[in-house]
Amino acid sequence: MRRVPVRAGLSVLVAAIAIFALVTASDGSGGERNAEGGKREPEIARALVDPHGRAAQVPNNPYVILIVMDEFPGDSLKGPDGRIDALRWPNFASLARNATWFPNASTVYDSTPKAVPLILDGKRPFKRQAPDSRGHPRSLFDLFGRRGYRIRESEEATAVCPRRWCPHGRTRRPGILGNLNRGRRERLDRFFGSISPGRPGFWMKHVLLPHGPYLFLPSGAQTRRGAKDPIPGMNSPQGFHEEFLTRHNEQRYLLQLGFTDRELGRLLSRLVKNGMFDKSLIVVLADHGFAWKVGVKDRRKVTEANVDEIGTVPFFVKAPGQRRGRINPAYVRTIDVAATVADVLKLKLPYNSDGGSAFGAAARRRRQVRLPTRDFSRIVRISAGSWEARRRAVVRRRLSMFGSGLTGLYSGIGPNRDLIGRATSGLRTAGPGAVRGGLVGAREYGRVRRSSLIVPSQVAGSLKGGRRGARRDLAVAVNGRVEAVARSFYLRADSREHFAAMVPEDTLREGRNRVEVYEVGRGRVLRLLAHA
Repeated sequence: MRRVPVRAGLSVLVAAIAIFALVTASDGSGGERNAEGGKREPEIARALVDPHGRAAQVPNNPYVILIVMDEFPGDSLKGPDGRIDALRWPNFASLARNATWFPNASTVYDSTPKAVPLILDGKRPFKRQAPDSRGHPRSLFDLFGRRGYRIRESEEATAVCPRRWCPHGRTRRPGILGNLNRGRRERLDRFFGSISPGRPGFWMKHVLLPHGPYLFLPSGAQTRRGAKDPIPGMNSPQGFHEEFLTRHNEQRYLLQLGFTDRELGRLLSRLVKNGMFDKSLIVVLADHGFAWKVGVKDRRKVTEANVDEIGTVPFFVKAPGQRRGRINPAYVRTIDVAATVADVLKLKLPYNSDGGSAFGAAARRRRQVRLPTRDFSRIVRISAGSWEARRRAVVRRRLSMFGSGLTGLYSGIGPNRDLIGRATSGLRTAGPGAVRGGLVGAREYGRVRRSSLIVPSQVAGSLKGGRRGARRDLAVAVNGRVEAVARSFYLRADSREHFAAMVPEDTLREGRNRVEVYEVGRGRVLRLLAHA
């Protein structure tokens, strides 16, 4: 029997234990209704909190946790039914089932140094605005600092919190690239460790996830020791013209989103364990999305062609004491966060905001998405109907390639996909040819130790001896079984032929592994090109 390679994470399945089955639904009229009025899904596992139980008494000054993720198109979470895919993203689904999910949320700007501060202060961005307390003198930090809250911030690309409330904070924004390349996991661990009961607190974390570099896996492991891609430039404009490479990088993004989901689960578990979940206002969103278009020069700057991916962001609000999930179809925006926080807590912002509450009438009336271009020279506009139709098309494309639930994430891209799962001993092979190659990090396959958190499941390298510009179909075998298929590619201004593919984590056993890269030739004959 052919083995289907759908191990997109036994860890994800284990994490699904945190989900409860109470699912919410929109009535399509712009309002909300809870699960009692909609179709119930079969029970998956126990609840994060008992939706029928009595919530803990909400204090006068609830805890507030604000999580801002980065480069995260919110529609990535959706399954075939338009809801959050609870098997693939169990902790986002769990949060949604305890919170209000706004699936039509959009960003107000497409670049982090402006997109994060406008979340914190609710003010429209403008040219030459500093991403620190000079450019944003009033913000949520003032709202809570003036009320005696302890403030714990972890700003990865900004420095909005003033010294008055963050005496040890930065006065100028840190370098984004440095924070992307080093210490993301460790800084997140430290932030989680700072969340504890006691005096009222405001915890704000900018998480540089699922933003690239893509190296994290849903299990918590990572594919390599450093942040650098195995083929320099493979996730840059040098490769945006390559269809297979684009899908390979999108696959890596989805795997890193699995890691992001895992970390969200750790946060939720900590809040429940510490008795803080019911007593907290939790807001989770992203600063902006990302576009997986082929043949473009840029995937981050908004245009009329990519607003369907760059514009959409996840947006969740769990009010203190809230235990039942709701879906709110309002066209909320990232600029609405500050006003929403104040509204939920029945407080008044100590300054005027350009946003409004996500639960207010203005958000319900919006029927358009608007984003200024990066240089503020014009506004990209799209009607609600067009935006939703284009987003549905993006979701259909992604699902057609990467599947949903626990299936398809490793087996949906590349040529000759029916080879996946087959033993190489049962396939026709040919002797060595003129084309030969090498694997990046080949020695790692001979010493896999999961305790090290390194699982080299990205198989990548370069080939020599082929005709200039030729692309070839490839198959990657691990310990005698084909686990991935791929197509070779070229980067602009680079004449070398490269390859890359992801194999499921659990195909790599402890200790020594044999990894082989074959060309799939005429008649589906395999010719060995590289091995480790």
